[in-house]
Amino acid sequence: MEKVQANIDALERKLTKANKIAAKGEKMKVGDAIKLGRKSQSMAATINKGMKEYDDTDPTPQESQAMLTQMTRIVELTEEQVNHLIGASGYLKDKLHVGGLVKRNLIKTSEASEALSHLMVSKAPPELKAEGQALAKRRNVAFDKALAVYGNATGGDDLGNDGADDSD
Repeated sequence: MEKVQANIDALERKLTKANKIAAKGEKMKVGDAIKLGRKSQSMAATINKGMKEYDDTDPTPQESQAMLTQMTRIVELTEEQVNHLIGASGYLKDKLHVGGLVKRNLIKTSEASEALSHLMVSKAPPELKAEGQALAKRRNVAFDKALAVYGNATGGDDLGNDGADDSD
């Protein structure tokens, strides 16, 4: 579980850094949008890595509770980021022309985090499953809101796609 915990800690740290970028809103520059895209790619990779390691564990009820608590914080950070992105959608789509980049990274992160939610709920003890499912629903609502805004967005699709490592 130590490796899993390290990945969840890294995810929370990366999400916090991504939120600082997203909070710039209309003060963002194209470079900031690319950096945010790289953070998103890095977060999806961290989620995928954490899932592989979590799949090989059999968490205790206490470990499951601790993971649920931390995942609640991560969902709160995700909701914050989504709200920043929605608030700056006109600027990101019409002024910076990076709406497609935002959409691509929202989809990637949404898919990875949904897979992680399913895995965590499947390994949770019965008394935590409902809370885990409710948390997954909150996460889905956040991503659905953002994808409703960015669903048809284009532009910037080719930016930040160079596989650059965004380690922190």
